[in-house]
Amino acid sequence: MIVDLDGALVDAADARVSPFDGAYQYGDGLFDTLRSYRGFLFRLDDHLERLRRQSELLQLDFDDTREHWSTRITALLDANDLMETDARVRLQISRGGDDTTDHVGAAPTALEPVTMITARAVTPQLDAQQRDGIRIMSMQPAFARGNFPQLKSLNYLPSLMALRFAREAGFDEALLVNSHRRVLEAATGNVFAVDGNVLRTPSPRLGLLPGITREIVLELAGELGLRIDEVLGEIRDLLLADEVFLTGSVKEIVPVVAVDNTVIGDETAGPWTRRLHERYREQVERERD
Repeated sequence: MIVDLDGALVDAADARVSPFDGAYQYGDGLFDTLRSYRGFLFRLDDHLERLRRQSELLQLDFDDTREHWSTRITALLDANDLMETDARVRLQISRGGDDTTDHVGAAPTALEPVTMITARAVTPQLDAQQRDGIRIMSMQPAFARGNFPQLKSLNYLPSLMALRFAREAGFDEALLVNSHRRVLEAATGNVFAVDGNVLRTPSPRLGLLPGITREIVLELAGELGLRIDEVLGEIRDLLLADEVFLTGSVKEIVPVVAVDNTVIGDETAGPWTRRLHERYREQVERERD
């Protein structure tokens, strides 16, 4: 496997980052994930804009020019023979540092960030999940995002732990809630519910990461005639919904057929979920052309 490390294509086994890098020491850095459709980088500009905003907050020097990143990503996809398949592309920027660095005392702008890109083929398992749906497990409030929910920081431990616990219990995904038991998001995506002709999803004001796919789905839903309500409520509101699905840049739209041990609808992908996924794929092709 080939990775891009600061613009150089190297074998993953030979890629080296200092053990004193802020990412390893403190999780000081950001990442973003997008999907490549046979070499087409879907919504790359949106992902770069999100990284730019987050980099400003963390005071990370970030080159947000499209040409810079598209050139690097395309070269990486080509090096890994991923230009003719769908791929998961991860962009990462970390604080940098070496054995002389005092991360606590140093000015953030005094360090040279490290950038890395990795790419892997989208797993066949995703097709099965999009067709058959997944089961999600609700977690305790402690697993919700921390004080900076709008950041996709390299300190991803709560979500990772939630996902591990859910899978150990036989579920596919973890559902995160706040201290008032209000639904926030999944460990790796946003949550939607359909009631009649109303599409519900939690508001970002609750403290969650509003994904790029989430915004696309809201746009498509409006075009299809669904009424949008950014109020979802508690877990019981999911259990009573006609349809539930998750969204993410790689997963696109995945139906949820059970929450905890309660079946949603008729335990299959609902009609609105299928229509939205069809329109999403059409949108990808439209922008590709």
